[in-house]
Parts: sequence; C-alpha cells; structure tokens
Amino acid sequence: MQLIVVRHGIALEHDKAAERNMIDRDRPLTAKGRSRMKRAARGLAKRFPRALTLVTSPLRRAIETAEILGKAYGGIEHTETPALLPDADPAELAAFLAESASESPVAVVGHEPHLGRFIGWSLIGEPHTFVDLRKGAACLLHFEDAPGPGKGKLVWLAQSALLRRL
Repeated sequence: MQLIVVRHGIALEHDKAAERNMIDRDRPLTAKGRSRMKRAARGLAKRFPRALTLVTSPLRRAIETAEILGKAYGGIEHTETPALLPDADPAELAAFLAESASESPVAVVGHEPHLGRFIGWSLIGEPHTFVDLRKGAACLLHFEDAPGPGKGKLVWLAQSALLRRL
C-alpha cells in the first residue's frame, strides 16, 4: 500500500473560534489556508498523480482540506473516519485502512499530533513524533502490504511551501 499522509491546511485559530462560540470540530480553513491548500494540492497531484482513495478526519478543517485535495485529483470523493482524529491511536488508522481502503494509493487527511505519531509508529514501531508535518504538508509512506508498526518506509516528505512551488 502507498499512503499519502496530508495535514489539514491553515484553520481559524482557537481563540478566534472561541470568540465566535465555535467548537473545535467546526473550525474552518481560513481564506489563506484554503488558497495555500489549493496550490499545495495541485502540486501534490502533479508529484503523485494517482491517488485512488481519500480518507479524512470528520473535523471541518480536515474535510475542507480533503475536498480541495479531491478536486485536485479529478473529483475523488472522501470517506470520513474517527481513526484520523487528533487523539486517535495509530493502530486504529492502520486497522481502518486494512479493512476499508480497497484501492492504493490512499490519501489520508488529518491532524497533529496524530499524524506524527502514526508516521513514527509506521516507521519505527513506536508512536513517537519525529517528522515535522506542518499545515498543508504531505509525505508518502510505502508498506509491502497493510500498514503496521515498523512496516512502513518513508519515500518522501514535502512541506506545503514546496508543494505550492511544484
């Protein structure tokens, strides 16, 4: 399985959301976040043009990012899963992907610290964050079969600024 891991774009700050009586799960992408994510998604689609499956966290900022990514990949629809929530266990995402991701490559859109822990778990078998995945950044993990602890290989990592330049 090839897995493209994408962190959501720039979202409304926590304090501004609180001023609007908005709960965390409803924080949207900002105009800047949306614009940057559109350019990053186009760059990602040029670099890795074959994503067949798209999975996202159920939080609004991730869904909006997935919608942008889906358009860049020619209209791919997304599936939501709580296995991509910020506090999810990396094994939950691996199990979800093993059970439901029928077509590889798969793109997932989520949050930190979960994505960093998932990448660490996939590469070294421990949920340690050692990859700096900034907002709008992406990386490609390769697994011989289904994702699992220590079974992945990091193929590439690209921050959002690089993706926007592609």
